Amino acid sequence: MRQIKPPNLMALFKKKFGTGLVLSGGGTRGFAHLGVCKALKEAGVEPDIIAGVSAGSIAGSLIADGKDPEEALHLLAGHRLLDYLEFTIPKKGLVSMGGFEKTLKTCLTARRFEDLRIPLLVFAVNMNKAELTLFDKGELIPAIKASSSIPVVFQPVRIGDQDYLDGGIIDNFPTQSLKGKCKTLIGVNVNPIGPVDKLGNLKNIAERTFHISVRFQATNKEDDCDIYIEPAGLDRYGLLDVSRAAEIFELGYIETREVLKKSGFGG
Repeated sequence: MRQIKPPNLMALFKKKFGTGLVLSGGGTRGFAHLGVCKALKEAGVEPDIIAGVSAGSIAGSLIADGKDPEEALHLLAGHRLLDYLEFTIPKKGLVSMGGFEKTLKTCLTARRFEDLRIPLLVFAVNMNKAELTLFDKGELIPAIKASSSIPVVFQPVRIGDQDYLDGGIIDNFPTQSLKGKCKTLIGVNVNPIGPVDKLGNLKNIAERTFHISVRFQATNKEDDCDIYIEPAGLDRYGLLDVSRAAEIFELGYIETREVLKKSGFGG
C-alpha cells in the first residue's frame, strides 16, 4: 500500500505495458465491465495491467485472478443482493460489507495482489488524510472492500489505523494511473447520465446524486484513452440492481463489439 497523489503515479512504473485497462466505478453497472472483457477476449485482446476503482476494482480483480468474464458473472450474480449486505444500526453507514467479503473470498483464488495473474491497481480514499490511496500489493480483499464502500450506504473499511471509502469520491475513472505507460489504453466508463422526468424517492435521489458527481469527474478523460467504451443504456440501472446483472453484462458486451468493429482494434 502506498499513499500517493494522482500526479505521482507515473513514477511507479519503469516498464511499458502493452494493453492497459481502466475500469470505472458505478455500483452494479460494473457488471458491464465483465461484458466488455468478454468482447475484448473474443477479439484476442487481453490486458497486461488493470486499474480499477469501486465496481471496477471488483471486476478487475476477477479478471486479474484469471477468471473468464462469464464465469465471473455467474460467480457474482449467483449471490442474492442480501448475501452481499449486512444491515447495521446507522452510525457510520447503513450497511456492513461483511457478506460482500465472504463472497469475494469465495470468488477469488488470490489473497494478495502478488498472487494475481495480471497486475492490478486499486484506488480508495483515505478519509483520515483526505487522500487518494493506491493499493497494489499486500492483502487484496480489504483493498477491494475499501474501494467499493460507497459513502453513507456502506461503513468505512478500516485498514491499519485508517478509514477508507470509495475511490470514486476523488477519482472514479483513474486513467491518469496508466496514461503514457501502455502502448494501448482502453477505458471503460459505466456512468452515462441521461435525463429523467421525475426524481422519485430518497433512494433514487441519492443514487442520481452519486452518478452525477462521479460522471462529471470523467469529463475529458475520454481523451486519455486509445479506446473508450461507455455502454449505452446503463443509466436505466441503479447502484444495487444485482438481479439485472445479465442484462448489464450484455450491454457492455454489445457496446464493446461495436466499438472494436469501428476502430479495427484487435482484429
